[in-house]
Amino acid sequence: MAGSPVDGASSTAPLLSVRNLKTYFPQDEGTVKAVDGVSFDLHAGGTLGVVGESGCGKSITARSILGIVDRPGRIVDGEIHFRRRTAPGLSEAERTVDLAKLPPNGEALRAIRGAEIALIFQEPMSSFSPVHTIGNQIIEVIGLHQRLAKRPAREKAIEMLRRVGVSSPDERVDQLSHQLSGGLRQRAMIAMALSCSPTLLIADEPTTALDVTTQTQILQLMRQLQREDGMAIMLITHDLGVVAEMAKDVVVMYLGRVVEQAPVDDIFHAPRHPYTKALLRSIPRIRSGARERLTPIAGSVPHPYDRPSGCPFHPRCPDFMPGKCDREVPSLRAVGNRHAVSCFLYE
Repeated sequence: MAGSPVDGASSTAPLLSVRNLKTYFPQDEGTVKAVDGVSFDLHAGGTLGVVGESGCGKSITARSILGIVDRPGRIVDGEIHFRRRTAPGLSEAERTVDLAKLPPNGEALRAIRGAEIALIFQEPMSSFSPVHTIGNQIIEVIGLHQRLAKRPAREKAIEMLRRVGVSSPDERVDQLSHQLSGGLRQRAMIAMALSCSPTLLIADEPTTALDVTTQTQILQLMRQLQREDGMAIMLITHDLGVVAEMAKDVVVMYLGRVVEQAPVDDIFHAPRHPYTKALLRSIPRIRSGARERLTPIAGSVPHPYDRPSGCPFHPRCPDFMPGKCDREVPSLRAVGNRHAVSCFLYE
């Protein structure tokens, strides 16, 4: 199963297997445990939604996989096993590599980053260089990983822009990022990410800055490209509506830890963790009454330097058990077929 290392996993080896990943940021004030023991699986062709409030470690998990964590952050423990595509001279045993053990700036990880694992950033305006055309930036990626000459690389860049629905790609390829609308910039970002046919696409909040209509178009485009290329997608978002539309399996994170993971239908129709239930209760509903108020989650995410003892969610939890939740850290345990939760209610 994409998302659950606990039980019910597919018999085939996962494309990506993360185990007990810990990424810390040592600071003068203390250590920020941005990712604190995350585990999940993602199989080829699958879609995994990673959800949670801002500051729960979703983006740092993605950056850890790619080896682009900003200093002073670093992976202090855990494994990130990635199954590479078949290549001449690459034995079956050599196909699976632990990305956590590779030097972030080393040749081995650079050969995978962008070619086999691609990333769509949250804000394409700040991801594209403002002084180079979008075409030159796509051409650079193609030339780096596929060793194409400039002319065929340019032709491929134009074809990729056309494939993702950019109008007049022959003209757009020579434009700067600020000359494109938000939707076109996001399409150009997707074109650059897919230019080398990756087997895994990590999309970090790909529709946050877009209007509803453009957001729908981008999500439909991602689904279409996934069907055509058979790539796996790791979708990072705080929008549960996007998760319901796109994901097959879901990982719910809170304060750097996985609190629940299950197929998408179970998350929405049979959630187990109090945090997951609280997230779902806070969503506006079409059939709600005119004066019906939303149910917010009590409190706020704790400060990184002031993490609570025991279960990280216990200060905000309606099912808090004194003497238990504030003293011990619950482990991720199976509560059903392909469903796991980190909560003392299910011991």
